[in-house]
Formats: sequence, C-alpha cells, structure tokens
Amino acid sequence: MATILKPPKPKKCKCCSEKFTPRNTLQTACSPKCAIQLAKQLTQRKQQREEKEQRAAWNKRKAATKPLSHWMNMTQRAFNDYIRARDGEICISCGSTTAVSYHAGHYRTTAAASQLRFNEDNVHSQCSACNTHQSGNISPYRINLITKIGLQRVLALESNNEPHRYTREELDGIRARYRALLREILRQREAA
Repeated sequence: MATILKPPKPKKCKCCSEKFTPRNTLQTACSPKCAIQLAKQLTQRKQQREEKEQRAAWNKRKAATKPLSHWMNMTQRAFNDYIRARDGEICISCGSTTAVSYHAGHYRTTAAASQLRFNEDNVHSQCSACNTHQSGNISPYRINLITKIGLQRVLALESNNEPHRYTREELDGIRARYRALLREILRQREAA
C-alpha cells in the first residue's frame, strides 16, 4: 500500500514575513538571502542574550562583595523616604512646618536600639534643627509620640531591648516593601 504525501502547507518567512511553500518541514526562510539574514539575526540575539547573562552574573558577584553596611544604608534611605512622605513636613518634636529640611528622626536611636531601626512607631518626621542640633529633642518628642500612637505603644518601644542582626535578604525585603509603600503614597497624592 502506497502512502500519499501531502504537499507542505505554506509558511510565513521568519525574516521578511512573505508566504512561501517550504521544501521540507525545517525550512523557515523563503530564500537563501532571507536564510542568511535570519541566521545573522539569531546569532546576534544569542550573543546579546549571552552578554546580558554575563552582565547579570557580574552584577551578582559584585553585589556579593559589598559589605552589609551598604545594604543597610540603601534600606535606611528607602525607609526614611517613606517616613517623610507618610508624615509630611511637620516636626514631631516642635511642631514646626516651616523648616528648611526634614529628617526621619528616631525616638530611640539606631545606636541605642538598632532592632528598632525600621520600626514605623519609632521613626517620625522631624525638622533638621531638632534632630541634629538638639539630639532629637526627646522630651517633646515623647509627649507628642504618646499623643500620636498611644502610651501602650511608646512603652513597648521603650522596653524593646531584644537585639537583632539584619541579613542582606531581610534588608532587600524591607527595602522593597518601603519602596512600594512610598510609590503608593505618591500615587494617591497624584490622584487627589
């Protein structure tokens, strides 16, 4: 019994998009000129993909050599940006709304309680004069903090003495979270 071969179905050339009838199932270009051009494109794409993978590997190796303090500083910057956006331009200590610049002032300093470095209850918008020149202006800070978050939460901050060492992965997660929260705040302000 003889099998009847069906003629191949027309295809679209991968290079010039013209319709053609292939001679075999593996043919993807309509002419030798298109086949050469397609081969060049595929080689170029492969080379670009390899270069991209090499750059990614290089960046990964480069990031692995950076000290933990680098990642801590980047995370602190993202967290502070969020706090300033959340609270606006008002000092928690003196109530000033006309200061030149505002910081993200810690109630308990990062030197005294590094475990509270990224605790939102511990950090609020503070004018540069109170934060820098008056060492945080802690007495009015505490009074206004009790008004803002309640005595229970302030006492919880003051009694939290459990040390914590951050890992790079944990810092990456914290940084991503606060960048997303900052974007959300900015998006809401634009919509309003």
